[in-house]
Amino acid sequence: MRLGKTQKVKSSSKAIPLLRCKLIEVKRLSGKPITTYIKSKYGKTALDTFRRTEKLSYRSKKLQKDIKFLNICKNYDVIPQFLNFRVHNPVFESTLTYRSWCFVLLDREITSQKRKETSVNIKLNKELNLLKSTLSPLDYICISRLIMNNVDKKITHVDNIHSKKLLKLGIDIRKKVDKSKVIFNFSDKILSEEQKNVLSLGLDYCMPPSKVNFHKFYLYFEKLCGNIKNCDIYKNNLNNVTNNIATIANNTFRKFSRQVKQDNEPDDIMSPLQSLKKDNSIIITKPDKGRGVVILNKCDYQHKLLNILSDRTKFKRITIEVSTHLLYLEDKLKRLLRTIKSSINENTYNFLSTSGSRPGLLYGLPKVHKPNIPLRPIISSIGTFNYNTAKFLVPIISPLTANQYTIENSTSFANEITTLNFKQPTTMASFDIESLFTNVPLHETTDIIVNNVDTSQLTNIGLTKDNFKKLLDLAAHHSVFTFDDCLYTQTDGGSVSAMFYADFVVKKISCRNQITWENEIGGVIIIIPEI
Repeated sequence: MRLGKTQKVKSSSKAIPLLRCKLIEVKRLSGKPITTYIKSKYGKTALDTFRRTEKLSYRSKKLQKDIKFLNICKNYDVIPQFLNFRVHNPVFESTLTYRSWCFVLLDREITSQKRKETSVNIKLNKELNLLKSTLSPLDYICISRLIMNNVDKKITHVDNIHSKKLLKLGIDIRKKVDKSKVIFNFSDKILSEEQKNVLSLGLDYCMPPSKVNFHKFYLYFEKLCGNIKNCDIYKNNLNNVTNNIATIANNTFRKFSRQVKQDNEPDDIMSPLQSLKKDNSIIITKPDKGRGVVILNKCDYQHKLLNILSDRTKFKRITIEVSTHLLYLEDKLKRLLRTIKSSINENTYNFLSTSGSRPGLLYGLPKVHKPNIPLRPIISSIGTFNYNTAKFLVPIISPLTANQYTIENSTSFANEITTLNFKQPTTMASFDIESLFTNVPLHETTDIIVNNVDTSQLTNIGLTKDNFKKLLDLAAHHSVFTFDDCLYTQTDGGSVSAMFYADFVVKKISCRNQITWENEIGGVIIIIPEI
């Protein structure tokens, strides 16, 4: 094949890509560089256009990498070495004022590089259009690919340089979070890069305090001085010690107050968060399993929870005023406690007694690993009238759920499964119980618990089986919660102590003639020998 002439090929989808590759290979194998081919066929003007295009392509890619490098430095709150400037006294380099000016320079450098990138891209598009109009379609495809390959090789060297610079600054980009694996956006809202950067920090990320609490800060130093007064070793020089502590406290408070005022720049984080907060069409929550951030349409979220509440066999809406119903429940608990007050100690009575309670709060955690993103209903029962009652009963029920077939977490399961030695092929099956909490038969489970509880344990805390059963009924059968400004109660299934009820039921119904484990969420794992 001669350079500049193409042979006829069959018109097929595989022939054209093959011809492109062969053409480039022939040009390279011929011993003539691509520049000689372009000059001989299209002239010096086309060669100059080719060289400008290759140069601008590299500059465009390098500017993108440079901007990314600067943004990483900004996100990690570090200053690139080239932005450090000399001052008269080297001590000033450790001051907050010096760092603030360095970050001003960093912002200006990012802005400047973005302007350069825009300018270079405009020039690059012009040169590409000129090159495309000058070369034949096949030559343009081959040469543009050659340009990209050459640029990518050079950019690899740029990436290595940036990685080394970041490592010197204490940043390992390999450990940076992959946003696509942390943020699950199932809403109609399109997130900006700034919003993704903030959400990728996770829901556990905490902003620095905007101001120092004067009283709380000095309270701990006061407590320290009070404890020192009771130590004999400081009696002779107590005044000196307390004066030194006071000096340290005052200096630290002033230093920290200045640092908070100067370092606290919440705009980069607060601005994207404020825009998300003001959007009433979305719900931001966490997934049911694992860590991350889930974004749902608010209407979809409410519709799914209302579908769950529409099951009249499990939930019932209460039309009575919330405060009136809560007073009724509190009074019912107090009347029971008055009958057993003489048999239990005063601390227990005060702990179980309640006043000014509130209803539970229903919310849903999306199961992102399942189709259609179903919600797992969760009721936050903190502050409810029977919350302390449930906490009091949990240690009594817990011994009934512990046995040799129970695993605490996935780590203990992995340790156990790796130590097993089977003499024949086996199959491991995992069974999940659907909607376990809401399907637990409360009355039957309460009777089973009362019949199996240790009587001596109840006697030690001053309870009879009858009183114990009444407390169980209050903890499990009278839970109320709110959703969408409406009050509901559970007629059957989960409650404040639902997890322990469910755990107890799973252990009673699980198979015992094979090696079996149960976890805390109602799953059963069975290993069965193959026949």
